Amino acid sequence: MLEFKLSAETRTALTKRDTKKLRLEGKIPSVYYYHAENPIPLCIDVKELKTALHSGAHIITLQTGGKSYPCIVRALQHDPVSEMIIHADFMGVNLEEKIVVSIPVKLVGIAIGVKTFGGILAQHLWELDVKCKAADIPDGVTIDVSELNLGDSIGVKDIQIANAEIQNVISASIVSVVKPSGAAEEEKPAEGEEAAEGEEAAEGEEAKEEGKEEKTKKKKE
Repeated sequence: MLEFKLSAETRTALTKRDTKKLRLEGKIPSVYYYHAENPIPLCIDVKELKTALHSGAHIITLQTGGKSYPCIVRALQHDPVSEMIIHADFMGVNLEEKIVVSIPVKLVGIAIGVKTFGGILAQHLWELDVKCKAADIPDGVTIDVSELNLGDSIGVKDIQIANAEIQNVISASIVSVVKPSGAAEEEKPAEGEEAAEGEEAAEGEEAKEEGKEEKTKKKKE
């Protein structure tokens, strides 16, 4: 389980003017909440928040007022024009309670159907939703595709993750090897070629008929 420690400050000024001022100072207004406890308004340095989000950590430990709060990022609000983060919601977790989170899917190896037969590797799921204890959140799932041939696939039903239950539809495909687009059509002539072949055949028949007519005329003469 990856964990990231993030410094936060409590805030008491909650008006729109106050939150706007915080953003101008490079801080993000945030809220920490945990079950029925009262939410705690916070502010976080925007650069530190981005570092935490890009770290790949599933558990972020907020540190404020000499206390630590393990939590997950529940929601991020972005500005519709600039797409900058303007608010963050953090949900507290008990490391022994089960939660549902998304983990990344990583593919390794070169499929035989791609390397030998010119197929295309198609990835259908980039994340899997899993239910597990917060302390057991896997960093991700790695799938070896080396043995996949044309038409082969690996689905949710083929994957097992220690101490976690996959929540995706069991029939869903994660990755497959498919034929290149247009591969089947290469064996057939294009429409223009078919038309040309038809015209050549018709011209050949006309030439034969003309030859027969010439021979008949000569015999009569």
